[in-house]
Amino acid sequence: MPSHRTPRTIRPRVTLPTGRRGFALLVVLILLTALYLGATGIFLAARAELRIGVSHAASSQAFYLADSGLATWLASPVQPSVVEYTIAGEAVSVRATRLLRVDSVTALYRISARATVGRGHANDPGMASRETSVLGFRIRADPVRAIAGTWREVL
Repeated sequence: MPSHRTPRTIRPRVTLPTGRRGFALLVVLILLTALYLGATGIFLAARAELRIGVSHAASSQAFYLADSGLATWLASPVQPSVVEYTIAGEAVSVRATRLLRVDSVTALYRISARATVGRGHANDPGMASRETSVLGFRIRADPVRAIAGTWREVL
C-alpha cells in the first residue's frame, strides 16, 4: 500500500551565537533613549529661549515706563519729593532726594523713577523692575532742572 504522506522537508535550524542574542533590541533601546534625550533637550532649550525673550521684553517695558515717569516728574510744575504715577496701566514711583545744598538758593537733587512690570506669579516669567535716575538742580523756588548725565539701574 502506497503511503499518501508527503515527504517532510527538513529545514535547518538557524542559531545565533550566544553572545549576539538580544543585540538588536539593545541597540534599538539605546537609539530610542538617545532620541528621547535629544528631543527633551531641544524642548527645554526652546522653552528657556522663550522665557528669556519674555523677560527681556518686560525689562525693556519697565525701563521705558521708569524713564517716562522721570520725564513726567521733571515736566511737572509741582514736584513733590515722592509721587506715584500710573503710566500705561503700571505704577511708576518717583523720588527726589536732596543731595547737597550749594547755597541758600541752590540745591542738587537725585531724582529716581522706578517701574515694575508683571504680576510676580511663579508662572509669569515677565516680571521686571527697572530704575532710572538723573541729577538735577533747583535754583530758588523754580522746578528742578535735569543735568545732562543719567544712569540706569537694573533691579
